[in-house]
Amino acid sequence: MEIAKSYNPKEAEENHYRIWEERGCFAPEINENPDARTFSIVIPPPNVTGNLHMGHALQHTLMDTLTRWKRMQGFRTLFLVGVDHAGISTQLMVTRQIKKDEHKTPQDLGREEFTRRVWDWKNKYGDTITNQIRREGLSADWTRERFTMDESLSKAVREVFVRLYEENWIYRGTRIVNWCPKDKTVLSDLEVKEDKKKDGKLYFLQYPIANSDRKITVATTRPETMLGDTAVAVNPEDERYRDLIGATIELPLTNREIKIIADEYVESEFGTGAVKITPAHDPNDYEIGERHNLEKLVVMNDDATMNEAAGADFAGLDRYKARDLVIEKFEELGLLEKIEDYEVVLPVCERCKTVIEPLLSEQWFVKMDEMRDLALNLMREENSPRFFPEVPHRKVYTTWLENLKDWTISRQLWWGHQIPAWYDEAGNVFVARTKEEAIEKAGSENLTQDQDVLDTWFSSALWSFSTLGWNGEVTETEDLRMFHPTDVLVTGRDIIFLWVSRMVMTALKFVGEKPFSDVIIHGTVLDKNGQRMSKTKNNGIDPLDVFDKYGVDATRMTLADSATGTDFAWRDEKVESFRNFANKIWNATRFCLLNSDGAQVDYSYLNPKAEAQEIVRELKGELNELDEEDEEFLDKVDPIFAKDNPKENLSVADRWVISRLNKTALAVNKALETYQFHEAVQLLYHFFWDDFCDWYIELVKDKITSEEPNVARDAARSRILTIIEQSLRLLHPFMPFLTEELWGKLPNVSNELHNAAYKSAEQTIMLADYPCGDASLIDERAEAEMQAVIDLISKVRNIRAEMNIKPSDKPAIHVAANAEYQNIFAQNEAQILKLARAESLNLSESLDVPKASAKAVIAGAEIAVPLEGLIDFDKEIARLEAQLTKLEIEATRLNGQLGNANFVERAPTEKVEEIRNRVAEIETQTGALKLNLEALK
Repeated sequence: MEIAKSYNPKEAEENHYRIWEERGCFAPEINENPDARTFSIVIPPPNVTGNLHMGHALQHTLMDTLTRWKRMQGFRTLFLVGVDHAGISTQLMVTRQIKKDEHKTPQDLGREEFTRRVWDWKNKYGDTITNQIRREGLSADWTRERFTMDESLSKAVREVFVRLYEENWIYRGTRIVNWCPKDKTVLSDLEVKEDKKKDGKLYFLQYPIANSDRKITVATTRPETMLGDTAVAVNPEDERYRDLIGATIELPLTNREIKIIADEYVESEFGTGAVKITPAHDPNDYEIGERHNLEKLVVMNDDATMNEAAGADFAGLDRYKARDLVIEKFEELGLLEKIEDYEVVLPVCERCKTVIEPLLSEQWFVKMDEMRDLALNLMREENSPRFFPEVPHRKVYTTWLENLKDWTISRQLWWGHQIPAWYDEAGNVFVARTKEEAIEKAGSENLTQDQDVLDTWFSSALWSFSTLGWNGEVTETEDLRMFHPTDVLVTGRDIIFLWVSRMVMTALKFVGEKPFSDVIIHGTVLDKNGQRMSKTKNNGIDPLDVFDKYGVDATRMTLADSATGTDFAWRDEKVESFRNFANKIWNATRFCLLNSDGAQVDYSYLNPKAEAQEIVRELKGELNELDEEDEEFLDKVDPIFAKDNPKENLSVADRWVISRLNKTALAVNKALETYQFHEAVQLLYHFFWDDFCDWYIELVKDKITSEEPNVARDAARSRILTIIEQSLRLLHPFMPFLTEELWGKLPNVSNELHNAAYKSAEQTIMLADYPCGDASLIDERAEAEMQAVIDLISKVRNIRAEMNIKPSDKPAIHVAANAEYQNIFAQNEAQILKLARAESLNLSESLDVPKASAKAVIAGAEIAVPLEGLIDFDKEIARLEAQLTKLEIEATRLNGQLGNANFVERAPTEKVEEIRNRVAEIETQTGALKLNLEALK
């Protein structure tokens, strides 16, 4: 068998993905079983403007692992992929390009031309992210790829808007909104981030009481907004101000008078206990203004400059320059009481980082009370969706729903779903699915469509069902019937509110069922120092660079190895270790293939009884016609039950590895059922590297490398190749490319090994039956016996290393154990002597060895290796003492770090844990060194 010495990941990745896609392996139609159970999952649509980042790579790895696993189990799988039109991000990107290339603004081009330019940009560059997704190895059905502004999805958006409007769940109103002065659009609360500033100021302003020499002091961090004040509020129980309630204030810098009002919202202990009320520029003030019927005076423009209502001295000034001027004038008037340093929390736009301005604005809103109740009832009655991990995400989700406010859905952009509302000359609004329908409702053609577009998350909220064909006009499709609800959503904690909750609400409202059963909340990939990756910090890691350097499979294993829901720091050392694992799989398979003459992949070599049972089943119908002398019957049955049948003649090592394989398969399936990806990765890693490569191959190497053809050799070769074949299947969902490359090289593999649902499909491991594990093949006795042998060999190897015994020297091994353990070691004497590189194995009930012997203990046995003639005692004592001193110095240093509370508090958690683990390791090494020194003295 010819096989390259080393694995070429890039070549395998390009070749196999192209073949899989060309053959339709990703489409659910590949499944031939009409009664197959279904599994569906939808991708959280990345922005059409985006590039793949580590968060995507983590999310997509988990999704594809589940999809490939379910497909191999015979499920009719759909991994639905697509991208989001990303309103603000895309408009900003194209705006910058037009400015750079043509020195023009969107307004210069006009809405129609600008929108056409965005579509051109999308068609030219929009497949960047999807090509990168292909690179990850995602087995998504590209024939069903969706875009949030596809015609059918756009029709669904209009349908939902119209229905909600007709049911009075959508309304247009004037409310305080989060306004981004740079992007000049409203933002939802979830698109606003908090930025703490320690250098903020708290300004204490004095307002004169009319017809009095008294003043009332208010404290504010935004003094420029006082130009829009329409009241000052105090708590009705505050004795300091009770006599001023109802009094009139002469508002400085304006020609206006405002009232002092009483409202229980005011906290007497905060600031001065008197609060300036600016209903048009603060959400809390707006609520107070509503209760007291106060004027809502807007004093800012949409670019955060002051308008005419702010007064002639301030009109046109930037808000911060206006702030300085207000303070200057208050100081001149003697009304600036003091300025204190104050830590402020500023609301900023998550995209451009501009400080948000609360602004009174007319917008479109969705009433959330009834929508919210749909989601809350589902959680209370069915505990759905189930969150993994449940804590804290279930409580966070329900608490947020319980306190939900109306959703601002209009955005002041041109790119996106334009709001389906038209206005006549009198300002009457007509909400309709099309302009023609609006004209019919209005009885006039002289209509103007609302200029705003919908929040991007409005269309994303419909993603689970609009992508399967629902658009209001079409409400039933085969895909919708078969694949909705989807099974699981994999997403980040940051969009539980933005997306997860809204998908639940809209699916319940419009298709009458939940959008998914489970929600996996994955962690965040941090940089090596435990910091979030960001462009500003320049600490991001490009997954494509990692793919090029280490391969996609190694990257996928690294990502899947993270604990579900836990943030983790990216370390190159870890992905390098999984690249080494990939090479280990390649080299082990290559070794077996180079020794595969006369062998074939045949599961009966792992479970001989299965073949006998199959033959009995085949012959059952013939038994009445056969007697014991029937030669044909004996020819078929005798070899299966014969004592010298190579398939039945299993050593303890064979029974052990078969047991470990089946135990691993059972545990991996259980881990994936509960979304414990890390556990599944570790099970596979340790089975293949530790059990199979480090031990089983070494235990049977002499047999399979024999140049003399014989039945036993060929059986051993077939058995080890079959174990590799089963292992590759187990690994495939995590490492699709490497496993496909190797699986096809194994002798006797074909589509006969496919799950029954794919019997007609061309040969590929991705359609092979996923090993479920056979509990009847778990052999605890063989595992216990083999573990004793492994422990014995490992302890002797440790002694050799610790005592510096030359590789060429072969010591005697003495073992004291009971009769049962002596029998186990005796049966495996050849392997013990070979792998421990020993001269002899002496078994007895008690040790009788020279004092200068290195000793060790394992379960059920004591071990001794006489050292006389193997080492220079004086040199070895000096070496061990030097090593002991070195370890003690290192332990002192590390314990000093752990004893430093400042270090423990500030250092990354992983670093602290790494030091603690090293201290524990030093303690173990020190103990062993002391025992060895004692033996030599």
